[in-house]
Amino acid sequence: MLRQLAAAKLDTRWGRVAHNFVRWGIPLLLLALVGYGLTQIGWGKIFAARPSSLLFYLVLALPFFVQPFGDLIVYRNLLGVGRALSLTIFLRKRYMNTIMLDYSGEVFLFFWARKNLKVSDGFLLHAVKDSSVLSAAAGLVVLWLMLLLLLVGHLVAVPSLDIGRWPLVVVGSIPLVLGVALFIGNRKLTALSRTQIAATFSFHLTRCIVALWLEFVIWWLSGALPTSGDCLKFVALRLLVTRLPLIPSKDLVFVGIAIAAAGQMAVSEPKVAAVLVLMTVIDKIEDLVVVGVPWIIEQMRFRRAAGQSVP
Repeated sequence: MLRQLAAAKLDTRWGRVAHNFVRWGIPLLLLALVGYGLTQIGWGKIFAARPSSLLFYLVLALPFFVQPFGDLIVYRNLLGVGRALSLTIFLRKRYMNTIMLDYSGEVFLFFWARKNLKVSDGFLLHAVKDSSVLSAAAGLVVLWLMLLLLLVGHLVAVPSLDIGRWPLVVVGSIPLVLGVALFIGNRKLTALSRTQIAATFSFHLTRCIVALWLEFVIWWLSGALPTSGDCLKFVALRLLVTRLPLIPSKDLVFVGIAIAAAGQMAVSEPKVAAVLVLMTVIDKIEDLVVVGVPWIIEQMRFRRAAGQSVP
C-alpha cells in the first residue's frame, strides 16, 4: 500500500515536471534559439528593415481572427444553437491551443459547451472530435495543393530522402484518410450526417484558403521577398509547420525554420526576420489584449461576486 502511494506521488510529481517543461521549458528554449539567430543577423539591421507600408500592418492584424470566425460558423451550423455560441469562446479556444498543447482548446470548448449549451454529450463529443479531424483533413488538402503548385511552377524540387517519399506521404495523409472514412462510414463512425460532414469540411477548407491568402498578401506587402514565388514558399513553410502534430510553440518553430530558410535563399535576411518578428509580436499582443486580459478580468469579477455572495 505504501509503495503504491509513493509511486502515485512520484508519478504525479514527474507528471507536473513534464507538464511544466512542455508548457514553459520548450518555449523558453525555442525563444533562446530564435533570439540567438536574430542576434546573429543584428537587431539594428532588423529594425531598419521593417516594412514601411501602412497596409501591411493593417492586414497583419487580420489572420488572428480567421480561425475563430471559421470555428464560429462551423459549430453554429453543427450544434444549431445560434447566438448562444459567441466569437469570444472561439477566441479563447485559439488562445488555449496557442499557449498550451494542441487540442487543449477543443477540451476547453467541450466542457464549456457541456455546461452552457443544451446539447447531448454524445453529439457534442462527435462534433468537437470530428470537426478537428475534418479541419486537419482540409489543412492537408491545402498543403498538398500548395506543394503541387510549387512543384509545377518549378519553385521547389522534391528532396531525396533515405527513408523514401511514400512513407512520408502515407503518414502525412492520415488526417485525410480519417476524413474520408468519416464520410463513407457515416453513422457507423460519427453522429454527424454526410451533409454536416461535407459542410464542415467545406467551411474548414475555405478558412484555410483565406488564412493562406492573407499570409501571402502580408509577405507581398512587406517587400521582404522579391517574387510571388518566394512568398508562396514561406506560406507553404508556415502551413507545413502548423501541420506538425503535438508541437508546442509552433510560431517560434516557424520563425526558427524560416530564418534558416532565408539564409539558404537569395533574399534579405534582415527583411525576412523583421516580418517574422512582427508576425509573432502582433499575434502575441492580440492574444493578450483581445483574449488574455479580458478573460482575467472576467474571472476576477466572477470570483469577487462569488465571494460576496457567501454569507
